[in-house]
Amino acid sequence: MSSTPAVPKYNEDLQADIETSVNDSPKVKVHRVEWAKVLAGSPVEINPSLGSGFKVMDVNEWAGRWKTSAEFPQCLACGGSNTKEHAFTQTWCRGKRVWESESLCLDCHRFSWRGYRDPDFKTPEQYEKERWGALVAGLQG
Repeated sequence: MSSTPAVPKYNEDLQADIETSVNDSPKVKVHRVEWAKVLAGSPVEINPSLGSGFKVMDVNEWAGRWKTSAEFPQCLACGGSNTKEHAFTQTWCRGKRVWESESLCLDCHRFSWRGYRDPDFKTPEQYEKERWGALVAGLQG
């Protein structure tokens, strides 16, 4: 009976430090615009899964469909765990990774951003450019 190798988690066996920042508004542009509207008491777009149109929402309603990050539940500003992750992206390429996560703290209304990049991570485009550059250099040399 053969065992399947464990799939690595994005936040384990890191080769560099996780970058962090605390912000008054989200880094994600579309959420930054919506956040300003929520704070101003202006209508924001209703989640398409719930309907259509616009509605004035408080912070809890606006963030109500987001979930707490299992890996990073703590707010970097106040240390609380009443957080909701609103943005997460990750890219894996040739076993290397880059990821970003951002959560809103419902207690202090600050945004905790975390990001990580393997030191030798390359996008497919970067990898191919280097590969073809080396091939051309070898032919010219």
